[in-house]
Amino acid sequence: MIRRAFLGLVLATSAGMASAQDMFELKPIVKAVREGDEEKVRQALLKGENPNQNDTSGQPLLMVAVIAGQSAVVETLLKGGAIVDATDKEGYTSLFHAAQRGDGELVDMLLKRNAKPNVQTRQGVTALMVASRAGYDEIVRALLAKKADPNTADFTGRTAVAYARQSGHTTIAAMLRKAGGRE
Repeated sequence: MIRRAFLGLVLATSAGMASAQDMFELKPIVKAVREGDEEKVRQALLKGENPNQNDTSGQPLLMVAVIAGQSAVVETLLKGGAIVDATDKEGYTSLFHAAQRGDGELVDMLLKRNAKPNVQTRQGVTALMVASRAGYDEIVRALLAKKADPNTADFTGRTAVAYARQSGHTTIAAMLRKAGGRE
């Protein structure tokens, strides 16, 4: 009887009728990060929860908070010991996502925690390239100040200068060239 019930649950899950999230309650810290509840995140950390867990999509909790723009949760996770350069399966970091969002506050917060500015995704893209393509001059300046390499190339051979130029951001391209960048 128990075996049949378990087999039914397994078959229902594999058929897409129930998700893993429905079968198991989310850990308190994962739920708190998703909700953006800084106090619950802090309480979970005080109870010994690991800030370096991944959510159900495989993203580090710090990255989940950065993508949602939750600066208070990001700060709490960092104070709780979250690894600033943790990556997801595509090689994205929290710094990459903060740069992509154009969120200077989060970029500064992560850089102050020694986030590595030259980490490349599986496609070879860096936070500097993303900020250059989007025209976020404040973020480009902050990354260059932390020694982001303007000459790092993605898998197609494009550098941050090329990204800026191709997107029509001539002032950023000039800033990158002044920092030693070339196409």
